[in-house]
Amino acid sequence: MIRIAHRGGAAYAPENTLEACRRGIQAGADLLETDVRQTRDGRLVLMHDSLLWRTTGRSGRVEDVAYDPSLPAFDDFLALAREHNVRVFPEIKGAGVEEKMVEAIFRHQMQDRTVIPSFSTAALKRVHQRAPQIGLCQLLYPWVLWLPQLPEHIRIVAPMAEALLLNPWMVRQARRRGLQVWPWFAGLENRLTIAYLQSLGVDGIIADNPAF
Repeated sequence: MIRIAHRGGAAYAPENTLEACRRGIQAGADLLETDVRQTRDGRLVLMHDSLLWRTTGRSGRVEDVAYDPSLPAFDDFLALAREHNVRVFPEIKGAGVEEKMVEAIFRHQMQDRTVIPSFSTAALKRVHQRAPQIGLCQLLYPWVLWLPQLPEHIRIVAPMAEALLLNPWMVRQARRRGLQVWPWFAGLENRLTIAYLQSLGVDGIIADNPAF
């Protein structure tokens, strides 16, 4: 079972911080998941929301502010992962971010240890055209209860875990197409739901607590 630490390991420290990532590594994560956005001056930072308020207490949008050290940098995230020999799972957030993400991944020589997830099939296609050696994962929206057709270069699919509770047949659909299944949680992450997902035969689980 592949263990993916959601937002670095949000069960242990504030989400998408280097401390969360360190704790996720200590908990045994195989991959560190994070969210990547771009600041006004073109720096890539770890931030799920487009607005700063929930995680920083500051007003404004990430794309409208200049980088400062209070915002965790994607470069530092990659350096930490490389130091600890752990793979990364950085989600594309925002238009046009993927090109700079790929540049940073190559700069840190992490291209063979990266899987990029996105809800945007078009963004994943652009990554594949630029760097076919980087793995890709199609994220599925919460309302998707049936596996859609996907391009051949996408080999991992990440449905919402709660969707699999409603339609476990999606796992068999993925198997028939040769796809791996890495579900993510909207809110029902607990031992019971994780055990059920394991019984369905999913390949990995994206969880705040990767030590499940």
